[in-house]
Amino acid sequence: MQLTLPVTNPRLMPVDFTGLSHEAGQLYNPEFFSQHNVPLVNAFRGLSGKGVLRLGGHLSNITPWEGVGQDDPKQQRGVRHGIEDYWEWPLVDPAVQQNKRGILTRKAINNLCGFLDAVDWRLIYGLNFACGSAARAADEAEAVTALIGDRLVAFVVGNEADGFGEDQFFRAKGYDFNQYFGEYETWVKAVRKRVPNARFAGPDTDGKVDTWVMEYARRTRGDAVLLTSHFYGMGPANDSRMTAERLLRKVNTELDSQIADVQAASAAAGGTPYRMDEGNSCFGGGREGVSNAYASALWVANYMLRVACAGFAGVNLHGGGVGIYTPIESSVKAPASPRPVYYGMQFAQMFAGWEVAPCVLDTNANVTAYVGTKGEQVMLAVINKGANTVRLKLPDRFRPEKVTYRSELSGPGLNAKDGVNFGRVQLPDERAISEVKGYSAMILQVG
Repeated sequence: MQLTLPVTNPRLMPVDFTGLSHEAGQLYNPEFFSQHNVPLVNAFRGLSGKGVLRLGGHLSNITPWEGVGQDDPKQQRGVRHGIEDYWEWPLVDPAVQQNKRGILTRKAINNLCGFLDAVDWRLIYGLNFACGSAARAADEAEAVTALIGDRLVAFVVGNEADGFGEDQFFRAKGYDFNQYFGEYETWVKAVRKRVPNARFAGPDTDGKVDTWVMEYARRTRGDAVLLTSHFYGMGPANDSRMTAERLLRKVNTELDSQIADVQAASAAAGGTPYRMDEGNSCFGGGREGVSNAYASALWVANYMLRVACAGFAGVNLHGGGVGIYTPIESSVKAPASPRPVYYGMQFAQMFAGWEVAPCVLDTNANVTAYVGTKGEQVMLAVINKGANTVRLKLPDRFRPEKVTYRSELSGPGLNAKDGVNFGRVQLPDERAISEVKGYSAMILQVG
């Protein structure tokens, strides 16, 4: 199989490309995102030295704030609505599971700042647009800005507001972008009255890049600092057709469309960067035996590198608690235990801060390859999503005598939950250095 290095212009994969997304309700436990939660600090550090944490998710639609708005009947009804109906509660740690009537506090935000300092990450903070108010948003944003400081990337007004019309508890049927944006402007004005330099991102939709994100890009051109929306590799999770083979399919038209629409929206905004700030392998919480298994590691390694080559500013994988698709499990037995998808993220993270581009492969096999450059250093990633071993004909710059190290992502099987690894391995002999086993991935570096 001949591998040809790209001739197209590479894209810089930002140093903070890698990120995680958590439900805002996790802040009900102020000791979770804290510098004293050493296992979690170490897990974040092991993933990326400079990442982005996004707080939002479906629970952000019903979380109360300790300041303005506690006596708001709509917010009180929202809390009850979420406790009764929301499946996302498994995405928070055991302490919050036992306290679903919690509240967001300044103590939690202050501890969060200490956590971000400890891991050297930054923050995207979602405001409760579903049952909150502009007055509450201004009060909350002022506190978050004062406590988080320079680690705050931006505020987001609403989580998947494009679906609010489907839940008449939040908005009337037929709720559309024009209605959303009218409210959005009111909220932004209220927040900036208290926090004049507040930065905003959005619209944080469940997709709809060609409609909602595009229109948001046009109307916030020169103002919003980031475009955001969500992407899941497949779904829903309760559909038996959502298999490992489907997740790893060679042709993914949904992803192709997302990339094209993102690039068009960013251009319409005058170059505003785009970050996929919530997503994972399978929406609806993840597919058992797929999203919590080795297949998810191969999927995310390829997804992250592919969208980095397309110019995305970053990717935030959603999770938390004992959710099936979570990258880091937080449970009674495992306060911060990496799941298989975590190792696929580590694989892609190797290219953060490098110029990346896709390679050309003359094969019908389910294999992708990417090259990264940084000064005189060059890295090659090859991801084999097929069952058969492939042997590559590498360019001269990857001759065996020039290769300084090889890293591998491996697992005992696509449905394996244990035994998944990513790390440096001993260089194989000259003949095998370009060999990639089925369902595995490798990185070669020269220079």
